[in-house]
Amino acid sequence: MHSIFWSVLPIFFAFPSAHGALATDASAAISFYRAKESSFASGQASRTLLESRLLSTQIESTYRARWDRKEYELESNQLLRDIQVAKLVDTTSSCQLLALNRNDSGTIKILNAGASVEILETDGYWAKVKTYRDQVTGWLPLTMLKNRHDDSGVFVNVIDTYLRSEASSLAKVITTIPRLKRVEALEFSKGFMKISYSGMTGFVDINHFTSRADFASLAFVDNKWIPVTHRNGEFVIDTNLRKIPLNKILGFVTSSTRGVVTRATPNGPQLLSRVEIVKPEANIWALSKIDGHGEVWWKRNAAPAESAIVTAKNTITTDELMKREIYSIAFESKTSVRGIVSAEGVYTTEDGLTWKSIPQFGKQNYPVFIHPKGYWFVGAFKSTNQGQSFEPFVRWEQVADAIQASLHKNPKLLRLTQIEAVSNSQIIINVDTGTSKIKLSSNLGDSSNWSVIRK
Repeated sequence: MHSIFWSVLPIFFAFPSAHGALATDASAAISFYRAKESSFASGQASRTLLESRLLSTQIESTYRARWDRKEYELESNQLLRDIQVAKLVDTTSSCQLLALNRNDSGTIKILNAGASVEILETDGYWAKVKTYRDQVTGWLPLTMLKNRHDDSGVFVNVIDTYLRSEASSLAKVITTIPRLKRVEALEFSKGFMKISYSGMTGFVDINHFTSRADFASLAFVDNKWIPVTHRNGEFVIDTNLRKIPLNKILGFVTSSTRGVVTRATPNGPQLLSRVEIVKPEANIWALSKIDGHGEVWWKRNAAPAESAIVTAKNTITTDELMKREIYSIAFESKTSVRGIVSAEGVYTTEDGLTWKSIPQFGKQNYPVFIHPKGYWFVGAFKSTNQGQSFEPFVRWEQVADAIQASLHKNPKLLRLTQIEAVSNSQIIINVDTGTSKIKLSSNLGDSSNWSVIRK
């Protein structure tokens, strides 16, 4: 995600009178409004007059989103994005922690790039955060924050929700939780989630909430990253249609091009619909005070928005990858989503979001594996430089000789189906001969000597 902090200083000019500026500068007139939500303009004035009487500015985001094969213009308060359900995040670059959610607010402190902060609340453009080290609270633009893969995030309710005494729709109602409140799950039970809210503990319907799982392409479970497609209640569904309990997942890789609708559009995306963000935009609204009209709002100019992911021809996004049949996938660790996948070609990733093709393997599918010692494997090839180049590590005549010597059978076909680690010094390959499946092991650094593993 690319992001730029936008700040503009007012320019001051001298004018003979406000009425003179309104009349003589009509060719550059700008419409102004009583409120940002007003459907019709209440007048026009020159930019120079509006700039000279500037009181404050606010930035608001809009999104071009695709739903049901059509595109719609959605306001920021109609969508939840992955960064808005995160809890612990990092800053993308050096930035100012502000006292208020306005770009002309005073600065509390300067944060370095990569500083960890906890999100306390969000709106369409801003996040109220608390610094991880010294617990200082302030505001940052959401565009200055990036997700962490080891963050399980929070839950945000899209509709007003009952907090009940038990995990049942018939249980006593303790209180009502207004929409768009951030809560953390304590446990899950039969479609309900136990939470603590305003000093009260109870159960809520999990289907009223959005979480990081709703934006996830990859989930970290059982000490490995696996591709996932969507959330279903308290479960995440992987690409093999298996249900994975949310309480077993320790981290997510999420997509910034997904959005969950929080306010329906007539004849368009409905509540809780999942949309694809095609183009994010941002506008600066300015508040000025002019004679005869009082305080008025006007669109100052377009602000830089988050850049959509632009990929080269040999690169695909995780969302594009998920539309393919994934043959094999491997990652380095929980904290590093550097990895490799085989899915109608072999691709590597540095961030879990975009995948670069390795032309050497064409459009073929091969088993892939990353050994704890740092070696990367694609089929019969090995890389010692994290996938930058691959050299053969399996000599098929040696594998055939090992099978012949051990089983007294001459294999007519050899197809490598899986690669595993035995220890930090050994590697195992699974070979299909057409009539049987055989496992062989070899030293990691020297694959010239293969031994058949007998059951």
